[in-house]
Parts: sequence; structure tokens; C-alpha cells
Amino acid sequence: MSHSPFLYCACWDPWNVRGKRLIKTMPGLPNQKARSSSLGMILKNQNSFLFALKPPSTSKGILPNRKYGYRLRSREPPDASGEFIEISPGYTLTRSKEHLSVTLGEEFFERKITAEEPAPHFVPREDVITDLEEQIAELTDMMEQLRRDHQASRKLLEKDMEEKCNEMQQEHENKIRELQEAHCAELQALQVQYKKELRTERASAQEKMEGLQKEYKYLKNAFRMYQDSVSDEMEEKWLRRQAEWKKSERTEREKALLQQKQELMKKFEMEREKLKKSSQSGNSMTNKLSQQEREIASPEEFIKQHEEDVEKIKELQNIKESLEADLKEKDQILKALTTTMQNAQMEVKKEKSNLMALEKNIQQKISAVELKHQINITSLADENAILRRKLITKSEEAFGERVRRKSQLSGLL
Repeated sequence: MSHSPFLYCACWDPWNVRGKRLIKTMPGLPNQKARSSSLGMILKNQNSFLFALKPPSTSKGILPNRKYGYRLRSREPPDASGEFIEISPGYTLTRSKEHLSVTLGEEFFERKITAEEPAPHFVPREDVITDLEEQIAELTDMMEQLRRDHQASRKLLEKDMEEKCNEMQQEHENKIRELQEAHCAELQALQVQYKKELRTERASAQEKMEGLQKEYKYLKNAFRMYQDSVSDEMEEKWLRRQAEWKKSERTEREKALLQQKQELMKKFEMEREKLKKSSQSGNSMTNKLSQQEREIASPEEFIKQHEEDVEKIKELQNIKESLEADLKEKDQILKALTTTMQNAQMEVKKEKSNLMALEKNIQQKISAVELKHQINITSLADENAILRRKLITKSEEAFGERVRRKSQLSGLL
């Protein structure tokens, strides 16, 4: 044996094989069950083990059994590739997937011998070495068997897991397909419902638009009728006022003519009196002249000449008076016509302003109706857009809920 503080030994028999050789078996499920039971025994018997040594009389006998019970203290090795278990002071077990090793330290051999315990029997070194070699061979065979069983079980588990994964993948694809079909069906139903709602909204909007168009046409016709009635009333008023203006012109002319006639009669009377006076004075003069002319010529010719002169003077005065009267009449007529024209122009301006105000009011009413119609159209378009957004959000929420359910199902599987 070496003088190092740690010794490697395989003299313990946790599976109670007792030197039996392992039988090589083909990989399969029955051996897998036996291996799992042997591993379970290893885990269960970690707190109690059997330390066997050969007696000194025989070379290949069974060593006396010593039972030591300690609470297991497990700790991870530095590389963390295997399991490091301290069974007792100086007795450690290292176990991994590929190999199993036992380490015996000086603490294990330096136990205090109490008075109650019997003294250990002396075992020759050669017997211990041979026993250890046999146990090492058995352990190597056992480990080889465990490795083969582990590989077989791993392949079988890989095959089972692959089949299970394929089944789960197929089931997942089927569920996804079903969910997609259901989603498509719901989308189609929502689209059909949305189209129906859109048709109804469009029909209602069309009805509202037709009603507004009818109202607009009615207002337009009413405005035309009102405009025609206003124009007829204006024409009637204008004709009445024209007739009144003509009557007033006639009366004013008659009055002016009567006034001029009276003035002319007064002037004629005054001139007549003057002529009488002048004729009287002239008669006296004529008498004197006649007396003188009698001496010179005949009186009849002188009288004729005088009468002709007087008649010419009268005719000239009459023509002058008639011309002055005509001028005055024409001036008065022109003044009356200008005043009537000014009044008519003022009334026409007033009527035009009234017509403009009426047109503005009617135009404002028409613009208000058109604005109302435009507002209704925009509100209907906004409602249509809001319904479309709600449909999109509902479809997105439904799709998100389905995706969430799929993710939950896949997580559970």
C-alpha cells in the first residue's frame, strides 16, 4: 500500500453482490427496471453501509462485517460534474454518470479502539490486495453493465421523447389549424356583420341625403316663388305709382294752366285799360291830327293804318305771352318730373336694398342647410371610421387572446 494520506479502495459492497459476476443482458425495459432498483438501493443505503473484510484464516473468505451509521453530508465537488458524498470521517464517495469512486483517508484508519469493541483481526496484505482486485473487477463489470443499460435506456428515452415531441407538435399544429379556422370563421362573420351594418348605415345616410336634397329643392322652389311674387308686387307698385305720378302731373298741369290763364287775363285786362287810356289820349291826339290831316289827306286811310298797327302790336304781345307761358309750363313740368324721378329712384334703391337683404337671408338659410347636410355627412363618415376601428381592435383582441391561449397550452404541454 502507498504511504499517501488518501487511499482508493473498492472493498465495499452496497448492492450485496457477494462476489457474484454480473450477467450481460441486451438493452431493454426489464434491465432498465432492475437498474433503477439498484440505483434506488444505492440512494437508500447511503446512511448505512457494510464494510467487509476477509478473515485471516482463509485467503478468499468473507471478511467480518462492521456496521457504521452516520448522517450523510453531501457537498458539490469543485468541478460539479459528479456528486461528492462524505459518508464518515475519512470515508468519501464520488459518483458521476460515468464512474463511481471511493476515497479512504487517514481519519478512517485512525479510529480509537474502545474497551467495548473487540480488537480488529489482523488481515494479511496479500489477501486484502487480492480481495480488492476482485472487488475492483466486479465493480468495473458492474459499471460497464450500468453504462450499457444507461445507453440503452437513454436511446429508448430519446426515441420516446422524439415520438412524444412529434405527437405534441402534430397536436399543436392541429390546434393552431383549428384556431386559425375558427379565427377565419369569426373574421368572416365579423366582416359580414360589418358589411351589413355598413349597408344599413349607407342606406340611412342615403335616405337622410335624399331628404336633405328634397328639402333643398323645396326651399329653392319656395325662394323662386317668393322672388317671383316679390317682383310681381314690385311691378304692381311701380305701375300704381306711375299712374299716380301721371294723375299728379295732369292735375299740376291743369292747375298751372288755370293759374297762367288767370295771370294772362289779368295782364290782358291791365293792358286793355292802358290801351283804352292810350286810345283815349290817342283819340284826342288823333282828333288833333285828323284835323291836321284832313287838311293834308283823307281820314279813312289814316284810321286803317292805325288799326293795322294796333293789331300787329297785339299779335306780337300775344305771341310773347304765349311763349313765356309755355316756358313756365315746361319749367314746372321739368321740375315735377325731376322730383318724381328722384322719389322713384329713392324707392327703387330701397326696394333693391330690401331685395338684397332678402337674397342674403335666403342665401344664409341655404348655406345653413348645406352646412347641416355636410355636418351630417362628416358625422356619418366619422361613425363609419369609428366602427371600422372598433372592428379592427376587436379582431386584434380576439387574435391576441387566441395567441395567448395557444402559448398557455404550449407551455402546459
